[in-house]
Amino acid sequence: MFLKFVAHIFVTILGKSMKDNLKVCAMALLLLLPVGKASGQKDTSSLNLIKDKEVSARVYFKDGKVNMSTKDKKFHIWLDNRIYTDASFYFPTESVDGLVSKQNKDLEDDDGVFRFSNGVSIRRARFAIKAELYEKWFAEFDIDFAYNEVEIKDMFLGYRFNDHLSIQAGHFKEPMSLERVTSSRYIVANERPMPVEALAGGRRLGVAATWWGKYWWVSGGVFGQQVDILQKERNRGSDGYGFTGRVAVPVINNDDMTLHIGGYASWRRPDAAGEEDRMALFRTFPESRTDRRRFLQAEVGNVNHYATYGAELAFRWNKLLMYGEYLFTDLSRYKKSGEIREPLKNAEFMGWYATASWMLIGRQRRYNPQDAEFGGVKVNRKGGSLELNARVSHLDLNDFHNPSSPITGGSAYSYSVNLNWYPVSNILIGLNYLFMNNDKYADSKGQITVGNQPLSVARPDGIDFHVLQLRAMVSF
Repeated sequence: MFLKFVAHIFVTILGKSMKDNLKVCAMALLLLLPVGKASGQKDTSSLNLIKDKEVSARVYFKDGKVNMSTKDKKFHIWLDNRIYTDASFYFPTESVDGLVSKQNKDLEDDDGVFRFSNGVSIRRARFAIKAELYEKWFAEFDIDFAYNEVEIKDMFLGYRFNDHLSIQAGHFKEPMSLERVTSSRYIVANERPMPVEALAGGRRLGVAATWWGKYWWVSGGVFGQQVDILQKERNRGSDGYGFTGRVAVPVINNDDMTLHIGGYASWRRPDAAGEEDRMALFRTFPESRTDRRRFLQAEVGNVNHYATYGAELAFRWNKLLMYGEYLFTDLSRYKKSGEIREPLKNAEFMGWYATASWMLIGRQRRYNPQDAEFGGVKVNRKGGSLELNARVSHLDLNDFHNPSSPITGGSAYSYSVNLNWYPVSNILIGLNYLFMNNDKYADSKGQITVGNQPLSVARPDGIDFHVLQLRAMVSF
């Protein structure tokens, strides 16, 4: 069958690019796919779900994706793939001649000269299989092949006690931030805003429960490390552990209007550098990924623990959608004097963003109370839907509460405008303009210099630049 053929290709790719443990995962996927009868037999419309027992099933398309379901609806498997291709062009406001970038030891031809990487990139290349088993159980396996790397995204198993209460365990997103939990297929801009990328966590190994009703939604759990960090970096700690929770209240939610109020909090005790000298890393790309440089980075050592808090507000009416968040991170840290630890004042990072979207042609997104987020654009007319949106965001990773131990991770403002065309619900053609206004400390953790001088001394206005981007996205 087609799905089995795809899975065999998938296993071949993994065999060349991943470790043995992921090969095993890929082989396990084959067990989830239908095994047809021997060649020459006519009946190929059933699944061998239980030994010596066949259950009738059907294969069909729903929302442009391949689905396979048994007639008794106890088993349901479907694909959720997507490909994003970006073409990006960077225009610095001032000449970058004379800037030096720390050489990359992994590249033999790296000359250490600072330059922007204009061009085309595969932003995402996702292969995902989702499943519902025995009515109550659900699972997902999702990997990304972008940038010639293989990275696990979602990999979890869950159980539904009823239609409004569930629990899941594995590798998935922490319940933090309206923008973070929203699928990348549905966000209005090319990238999530800087403060969300830097402060709102991401996917981690953990266990979480979700409970929701008509006018409320709550989710919380305990989370450990990120799988990709453990695979890529040797001789580091377990990335610590933490507790995360999110609450949302759809005060109003009908066909005409939605008013969403929410908040979240996360407490984490890191040990990436070991339990003796705990270290926390906060960083983000500018809101464009073709150039793979992170200007804003703060690596904070000697951290006891840190906590992040966020507030959400969203409003939808007719063709208008507006939403935004404020995020705040508080770090408890100390300074070592020999074997003595001297407490320092808590360090503080903050950020916010505000987004406005107007559907020039077509219907605006609808709110999904089950996930406390907005879904995608549904195209129901010839010619597709056309959307115009704008966003401003700010992130500050500088802290000067202790002059003897300052943190200079950089600060930046971002201004962007998007024009998105959806010819059909599964395809997006987007044009994006972005202006990045960086401060003098946005130097990629000291990797960008001018001769022997730090950027903060030689370029007190920082490196500001414009970006023009074109995106093509398809999900299937």
